Amino acid sequence: MTDCRPGLVAGRFRLGGLLGSGGTASVFSARDERSGEMVAVKLLHPHLSRSELVRDAFLLEARRAARVSHPGIVSVIDLGTFEDHGGTIAWIAQSLLPGVSLAERVRESGALAVADAVSVVRDLLDALGAVHAAGVVHRDVSPANVMIHIDDDGKPRATLLDFGLADAVGATALGDDVLRSSVTAATSGVVANAEYASPEQLSGRSVGPAGDLYQAGGLLYFALTGRPPFSGDDRAALVRAHLYAPPPVPSVAVRGIPSELDRVVVRALLKEPGDRFTDAAEMRDTILAATTTRRPPVARTRVAASAGTRPSAPPDLRTAAAPAASTPPAGGAAPAGNAASVSDRSGPGGGTILAVVVLLAAVATVVPLVAGAGRAAPTSHVATFAPPTAATAPSPPPAPVVDTPAPAAESVVPAATTVADARAALVAAGFDVGDIVEQPSAQAAGTVLASDPPPGVTAPRGTAVRLVVASGSNVVPEVSGMDAAAAVSTLRAAGFAPTQTTVFSDRPAGTVAAMEPASGSTLHLGSGVTISLAMPQATPVSTTPTPSPTSSITPTPTVAPR
Repeated sequence: MTDCRPGLVAGRFRLGGLLGSGGTASVFSARDERSGEMVAVKLLHPHLSRSELVRDAFLLEARRAARVSHPGIVSVIDLGTFEDHGGTIAWIAQSLLPGVSLAERVRESGALAVADAVSVVRDLLDALGAVHAAGVVHRDVSPANVMIHIDDDGKPRATLLDFGLADAVGATALGDDVLRSSVTAATSGVVANAEYASPEQLSGRSVGPAGDLYQAGGLLYFALTGRPPFSGDDRAALVRAHLYAPPPVPSVAVRGIPSELDRVVVRALLKEPGDRFTDAAEMRDTILAATTTRRPPVARTRVAASAGTRPSAPPDLRTAAAPAASTPPAGGAAPAGNAASVSDRSGPGGGTILAVVVLLAAVATVVPLVAGAGRAAPTSHVATFAPPTAATAPSPPPAPVVDTPAPAAESVVPAATTVADARAALVAAGFDVGDIVEQPSAQAAGTVLASDPPPGVTAPRGTAVRLVVASGSNVVPEVSGMDAAAAVSTLRAAGFAPTQTTVFSDRPAGTVAAMEPASGSTLHLGSGVTISLAMPQATPVSTTPTPSPTSSITPTPTVAPR
């Protein structure tokens, strides 16, 4: 226990601004009065910190992370508890990292360029190799838990965060909340991030390093396309997709992604752990080989055009253009996977402005060249006149000029998380906000679920973009016939709070025989749903006494006296 001095957390840390807050803890920037350094202090929410069991589980997260020393893993400085107004608060001090999470980066700027995505996942796999060597599985490798910053060479680097779901290799992820990974008779469910969890984690089986590699494959897919490998507002359907659906192929979602990276993502997302990569090092080396064996980029060439002529296209416009530009697919949709690199969009303000200017220039000059590549020069529409007579020899009138209408300016539809963010992003990109349609979802009310046109697609400025957002309610999924663990996990994934009871039934013992409210009902998120588990009927016991058996002993005959 650490004494608390006025103005300091744990008698040591002077809090600064709030860096973020989640369901279990808040993270603040702080000055360590002992060392004078700026750190990140993670404080367990007071209502959770009242439980000694939860405090211990929270601090176990830091101890797991502290077992691994690697530059790609957030370092733990110290941990402990302190008294605050009669209550005990658990805290973890970690190194303060620059940058933003991968989730924020993609939400703000779209999918990463191929080279940047490879750089980020390479660092991640190096970190996972160290985690696995320490006998730990992370089990929550997701865009929100990977921090990105730009190094001195302008390249994106990644750091792995949050060991809240980590455990020993081979342990299951059964539990009842994000701080507990053990299961008791009273707790049954799977603790996981449903968008990235491996099939073995979602089905309650033991999770090894291959489970983290599955999540790394999903993260690579996200970095390349700007969307998770499986998505949707129906969490039960999302879980089924991880369990049964074939792996998605990145280049199907975004044109221009190398087929070699398609194969890496698909292999990492195979359902059986033994079919994936042997370890993190093999996956990293395969990714690097897939990208370093590609054709080298062609040197950028300045193309001069004389008046009235169309410049010819360079040998390979996709690689000869500035990094921010790429060959648009048919229909004009620019591939999000070849968007401007992280380094082009980050760094000092002046560099950012310059990068934006270069991006606009590249789009303005390269895209018309691509559109006209291989086509004949347009024929001028000039009217012809009869030659004048020698007597008059008037000067020929000027040829009429036929204006060719300029193509409408286009922009990429931005991705956004909330309606407010979507409005601002769409207007900034030159779009109008179209109809906003609510639909049931496990996501919080106002979360953007989809748009039309979808994020990453190039469309004319002024297009009205239709938004589909979460209503704050969801449809109760059908769980009848499931066992308790599967039913609880499905209901929680749908956003509800399940409770259990028992009922006599002829259904298999321990399976859901009834539920209230019924499946198909629409309820506000967080509403309670009661499931009744089948219990076999007791065998009736007869109260009629069993009659005593009739004696079959033959009486001894009487012998008459002589």
